Amino acid sequence: MSDDPVLGRTMKAASTASVRDGHAIVKAGEFIEARFGAGTSPSLAARKTLALLIAKAAGEAWQPGSHVIAKRELRGTHNANDRIQDTLDELMDVKFQMPSTSAQGRVATLTAALLAWTLNENAEDGRATVEWEFTAPARAILQGSDYYARLNRAALLAFRSKYAITLYEMGCLLAGRREPRWSGTIEELRERVGVAPKTLLNFSDFRRFVLDLAKAEIDQLAAFTMEWTEKRGARGKITHVTLTFTPKDDDATDAAADEAGRHSGGRKARREGTTETIVDTASLIASAASKLSISDTLRWPSDDQIDGFKTPELHAIGIALGGGHAVQRLADQYARVRPEHRRRLTGDALKADWTKWVTGCASKWGRA
Repeated sequence: MSDDPVLGRTMKAASTASVRDGHAIVKAGEFIEARFGAGTSPSLAARKTLALLIAKAAGEAWQPGSHVIAKRELRGTHNANDRIQDTLDELMDVKFQMPSTSAQGRVATLTAALLAWTLNENAEDGRATVEWEFTAPARAILQGSDYYARLNRAALLAFRSKYAITLYEMGCLLAGRREPRWSGTIEELRERVGVAPKTLLNFSDFRRFVLDLAKAEIDQLAAFTMEWTEKRGARGKITHVTLTFTPKDDDATDAAADEAGRHSGGRKARREGTTETIVDTASLIASAASKLSISDTLRWPSDDQIDGFKTPELHAIGIALGGGHAVQRLADQYARVRPEHRRRLTGDALKADWTKWVTGCASKWGRA
C-alpha cells in the first residue's frame, strides 16, 4: 500500500496553475467561504498579500515547512519595503472561522490562524525575501480541499476596495454554477466580507460603502457581474441579502481583462464614463428600443427583473440615467414604492414614470 498522502483537487490545481498559468491564483473554497474571526477586518494590503502568499506556495502549501517570496513581489507599485512588516504583523493576527467536526463527531466551529510565523529579511536590496509557514490546521484543510476558485491575479491586485476583493473571491467560486448565488442575513454577510464591529451599522451605509463600491469594481474588472436583492422583515427593515454572480460573454470578459491590465490612473473615470467614452443617452435608449418588435407593448415584467434582454428600453434608461447604481436595485425600489404604477402603466406612460423614478433616485443617492 502506498504511503503517499492523499491530496484533494485544490492542491493539484494549484500546482498546475503555478507551472502553466502565472496569471491565476488557486484558492481553496474553504477559505473563501470562511468567516473572518470576530473583531477582525483585514486591510486591503493584507488581503492582497495573503492571496500572493497562497499563490507563491501553490501546490506545496499543505506541506510542513517554510515558503519564500521576494519582497519585490509583495510591495507592488510601492517603491520601498517599509509597509511589508506591518502587513505581515496584521496577517499574523487574522483568524478564520469555518464549520468543522469535533473529535466526538459533533458539529463544531474551527477558529484558526493561517500563518504560523513569518521571517522578514531586514535587507532592502532586490534579493530580500519573506519566509513563512502555514499553521497545521490550515495545512490540513489545504491538503484535503476538493473545491477551489481560480482568481485572476491582475484583477485581484487592481481592486481598491478591501470588500470588493472578498466579494470577488466569492464570485470566482460561484459564477458559472447552476445556482451562482449566496444568500444570508446582513450579519452573516458582514462577517463574510470582514466589516469591523460597530461600523456601517445602517444598511444604507453598508450598501453604499460595501455593496455599491464592490459592484462597481467587480463589474469593471471581473469575468462576471454582481447583483443583489434585499429582503425586508418586520417594520420594513432589511434583514437578508442575496448576491448573484453572472458570467460575462467573451467580449465583456476580454474588456475586463484589458482593464485589469491597464494602469489604475483614470480607472474610476473610465468606469463612470467621465473620460474617453461619452454616453449618448438618447442613442442608447433608441438602440434598446430597436430590439423590440412593432407589436411589442412595453410593460413592467411580472417578475420585477429588469434586464437588457426582456426589457431593453427600461434597462437602457436605468443604465443611462441611474447615476451608476445597479438597475435592479432601482427596479426593486420602484416595485416596492410604486406597486400599482408598475402594473397599470404601459408603453410611453411607463417609460416616462420609470425615467422620472430613475433620475430621482440618481439625484437623491448621488453617483455610485
